[in-house]
Amino acid sequence: MEPTEVAFIIVLAIFNLFAGFGCAIPIAKLLSRIDDMPKKIPLYFIILIGIYLIECVAFPVGMATQVFSVGLAFVWGIVLGLWFRFRTSRRKALKIAFFLSLYSCLPTISFCIVLPVMWLVRSGNFLSAEEGMGFGLPNFLPWPLNTILGFCITLIISTVVLKTAITTCEVSLLVRQGKNREKNRSKSC
Repeated sequence: MEPTEVAFIIVLAIFNLFAGFGCAIPIAKLLSRIDDMPKKIPLYFIILIGIYLIECVAFPVGMATQVFSVGLAFVWGIVLGLWFRFRTSRRKALKIAFFLSLYSCLPTISFCIVLPVMWLVRSGNFLSAEEGMGFGLPNFLPWPLNTILGFCITLIISTVVLKTAITTCEVSLLVRQGKNREKNRSKSC
């Protein structure tokens, strides 16, 4: 391995540690408000770190195609929707689902921030189609998508849009379904 590759891995790991641990704290606090139990913040923090680690594994397994990472959005949406549907309002559920979906995008975002920076450090041109092909990007992509920077920006945008839409839509549907069942039960009593 070249020194720049080792440096890339180290910088990416440090970035992910700060992003994963730092962003888990406010989301854990949001989750604790649902049950109105501030003592559960450490439990939610550990769960969020687990989610982050799963997302960190899903990113390289999908080889930047985001198949596994986007697939996890379906899982998180179902789990959150089922958990929230009788516990909180739809508005609170959507707020937490939105922030959790952004949190689950952080491994992709960190990769796409660190890669162009490290590419510049090694005296590369992240706007070059030739260097994009050398990195492994297909040559049929139009400029700027065939550059490292274009690829990274596209990957960030598509990941955030897809994961946020999937997770929040599933949560919205499941919470609404739960609220409708609750109303029907109260009417029948």
